[in-house]
Amino acid sequence: MRDGWTQSDLDSFMRATVRPWTPPDGERPVVVEERGERVASPVSAAPVASQAPVRELRPTQQEQEQPATVTDIRTRRTVAADDAWMMDLVCNDEGKVKPGATKNWALFLENHPELVGTFVWDAFKLRVMLMRKPPWDWQKNHWEPRPVTDRDYSEAVMWLEARHMTPKASNIAAVIQTVAEHHPSDRLVDYLDGLTWDGTARVGTWLSYYLGIEDGDYPRAVGMRWLISSVARGLQPGCKVDTMPILEGPQGARKSTALRVIYGDEFFADELSDIGSKDAMMEMQGVWGLEIQEMHRFSAAETNQVKKFLTRQTDRFRPPYGRSVIEAPRRVVLAGTINPEGNAYLRDPTGARRFWPLTVGRIDIDALAADRDQLWAEAVSLYRAKTPWWVQENELAAVEAEQEKRTDVDVWVDIIVPVLAGKKSISQMEIFDKLGIQSREVDHRHSTRVGRIMKRLGWISARERSHGEDRVVFRNPSVGAQRQEELPNW
Repeated sequence: MRDGWTQSDLDSFMRATVRPWTPPDGERPVVVEERGERVASPVSAAPVASQAPVRELRPTQQEQEQPATVTDIRTRRTVAADDAWMMDLVCNDEGKVKPGATKNWALFLENHPELVGTFVWDAFKLRVMLMRKPPWDWQKNHWEPRPVTDRDYSEAVMWLEARHMTPKASNIAAVIQTVAEHHPSDRLVDYLDGLTWDGTARVGTWLSYYLGIEDGDYPRAVGMRWLISSVARGLQPGCKVDTMPILEGPQGARKSTALRVIYGDEFFADELSDIGSKDAMMEMQGVWGLEIQEMHRFSAAETNQVKKFLTRQTDRFRPPYGRSVIEAPRRVVLAGTINPEGNAYLRDPTGARRFWPLTVGRIDIDALAADRDQLWAEAVSLYRAKTPWWVQENELAAVEAEQEKRTDVDVWVDIIVPVLAGKKSISQMEIFDKLGIQSREVDHRHSTRVGRIMKRLGWISARERSHGEDRVVFRNPSVGAQRQEELPNW
């Protein structure tokens, strides 16, 4: 049209604005009976005393039961108001529905009475769900919502063909996903938003009350941060959470059961492939709480790899059978379980700061299950009050003290420490000589390991260039700065 309106715009405007006309009060036409005949009087006619009683003209029951209709002024096609979606079907020049138009397949799959509300996008699991029983599912037993399967795609093609459509089997999965994404659902957000806190404070002491952990500043701090960080990942996907609580205790202490109860079966998993792999990234999708059962294996992995894995906020991978690489903001929070048997299991002091070790006692599963919703409700309240979910400056000392207890001491420390006695500085090569490593055997791994030990001992590394030599030296800052001429002449 010259004014810029399309046919679809006009149809939408007519459906939204056109209403049945009702005469104003006092001006309704009336019917009077004269000499046995029904005659409509003028609008302004007033009843005469000598005439029969006036009766308002009302539609018959048959007229009342007629459904409202909508007419396409272009094709002159009329449909029931409930089938107004059919007005959006793609037609040819003769007004006939095109059976091969992709839009028409989507309209049928989304709006037909047999399928309306069936396809929903599960934004938490990142998959298409069947939320009501489709017409091709003849299962007689109790039916529950389930993910879409390959068979559903084939059945959808045949269902469309039975309605004179000509869908392509190769395209139907993409069409169904598009339809489902028009109706997203996030079960984790629904759960957290649906909680109501009763006002009783539990989060501060939940680790000691339910998991039997000795009370103190440390478990109070990390216990609260742990729950709030989980809520943050649920309501703010991809937010920064680079810490990981670790429950320590003997076999049979019910550590895993406690994690499953607090997160719930629907949101919990306890399997993870090698960190950094595509499989590991996919396994974390649709999971809120993920248990790392073999902390020995996890902490023994390459330090940088563990750091990178924990600090990642978005997982990038291509799903099976997917055509495109997707970026999924993380919803998961990792929690480890371990039976340390008195052994230190954290390898790198710099990486150890990301772990929150907690020694469990008697775990009360029944009490934890009973108060689970209130724990999360309070954590949601704290999150909405903008309570931070990372360790604060005044909590660092207590956290680092617990991490230090679990950090493994490198066997080279026993050799290096006596060498440092009474020295203000020492060269890297002198340390290698004491370790029995010849200069031709030294590589990056050796220098990194020595540098890590010296840093933990509080020494500062520096490079010294003099007399054509370039070497690494370590200086003891507790002795004070030295002038260059005071340095030993190696």
